[in-house]
Amino acid sequence: MSDGASPGGALYRARFLAVVVLPGAVLMALEIVSSRLLAPQFGNSVYVWGSIIGVFLGAMSAGYVAGGRWADRSPRLPALGRLLLAAAVIQWATALGGRTAVAALGAWTGGRPAGTLLAATLLFAPATFFLATVAPFALRVAARDPERLGGLAGRLYALSTFGSLAGTLAATFLLIPTLALGAIFALLVSGSALSAALCFDRQAARLLAASLLVAAGPWLAPRPGGGEIEVLAERITPYQTLVVREVGDERTLESDGTRHGALRVTTGEPSLSYLAGAQAAWLFQPEIERVLVLGLGSGGLGQYLHARFPELAVTYVEIDPAVPALAERFFGYRTGPRDRLVLDDGRRYVVAADARFDLIYCDTYVGQSVPFHLATREFFGEAAARLTPGGVVAVNLAGELGHPFAKAILRTMRQVYRQVMIFKIAGSANLLFLGVDEPGPTPTAELVARGRALDERLEIRPPFESIALGRMEPDLDLSDVPVLSDEYAPVDALLNFADRRARLALPDRP
Repeated sequence: MSDGASPGGALYRARFLAVVVLPGAVLMALEIVSSRLLAPQFGNSVYVWGSIIGVFLGAMSAGYVAGGRWADRSPRLPALGRLLLAAAVIQWATALGGRTAVAALGAWTGGRPAGTLLAATLLFAPATFFLATVAPFALRVAARDPERLGGLAGRLYALSTFGSLAGTLAATFLLIPTLALGAIFALLVSGSALSAALCFDRQAARLLAASLLVAAGPWLAPRPGGGEIEVLAERITPYQTLVVREVGDERTLESDGTRHGALRVTTGEPSLSYLAGAQAAWLFQPEIERVLVLGLGSGGLGQYLHARFPELAVTYVEIDPAVPALAERFFGYRTGPRDRLVLDDGRRYVVAADARFDLIYCDTYVGQSVPFHLATREFFGEAAARLTPGGVVAVNLAGELGHPFAKAILRTMRQVYRQVMIFKIAGSANLLFLGVDEPGPTPTAELVARGRALDERLEIRPPFESIALGRMEPDLDLSDVPVLSDEYAPVDALLNFADRRARLALPDRP
């Protein structure tokens, strides 16, 4: 090896191998974790991941070229160490200002895919560029025998790829499920800085000192505060970023930046108006006993329904274990004697379930990241097969009916159910689609009459009559949206390329 600091010694070789492996681990962990910083503004769609992967690949390509040129000029480890130190400093800056930058870019671009590409480029391309210089630099530093250069290159790239594999697995299965985002970024900064420290020699004492200082910095420096809105908890999970906030008398649960549950702190009652829409199901099945809810959120729907129908048996299906933990701690969610919680994918549960339900309520269409397999014709057919006679499938959507995704859901449901009715809930930006196996069309006047009959029997607020009066009968042209199927379900495109005036993620008003 051409570096003069005892290149033949065992300690030098160990440091050299660590410099090859550790930056690769940091780089891939950074790529995995980057989605968690972008998700609150841009979601977690295929466009987000396409932007991330594209930016990282582009920055890595540029880093390979630049690293090779710089290595030819100064083929010594301290020169590489300065590049790694630059990567660590840039990552530290991202950790400190990344949330603010993402929020600003999200507001400026409306959360569009182009904004994702811009945010990923500004926040992650520079650090990726410097981390990628390691591979060509290491090859140039280690090269001594040109006739054996191919074998050396193979071994070094294998070591670097091993580091990348370790970083990918560690971020996916260890860091994201167990640590807060700030702690993960601190670890990555320290990893890059320690890699730089391992590049020192006797003439590069300042590099060692600066690298150790940067490695310790994220753990010692104060982190940005949360402002006037108090953040009670934050969980970075394999599925989403969950944040519990409290402002005034309202406590909210956010999933990737979209409000998914809320309550009044003084009363402990759910504060989102859209929950009342579930009562529309009683207009078609007045004797509902068994309810399946896909997506727990804060547990507010079950709390709302139990306050009005105490004898209901509610089964929640939630894929993310962190959601019920937060719901129990901050929103008073509890499983009653007639209730149960299942940790599973919603569709997998529906397909495998032996039970039948009077109402299946789908509350999984959150923000700009919707699981496409819960929006297809096949899924709605499987849900219909799990209904009791006269049962109802309800779909909660936030936003305007003219939104392409909402129109595609409507067209898809009409492929499965004899009637699909739309209800607008007073005080809420949400829509409720009801799929029923009832010949139609059922006039609104008939629904109002059913509501009045229920109001005479049940003293519930809001009254059923007002829910029935929220029925919408729009004249929509659905020819410009597809029927969603397992074969073709461009959910991300429908969500992310919709006209800005047709928003699907408007906040529910209390």
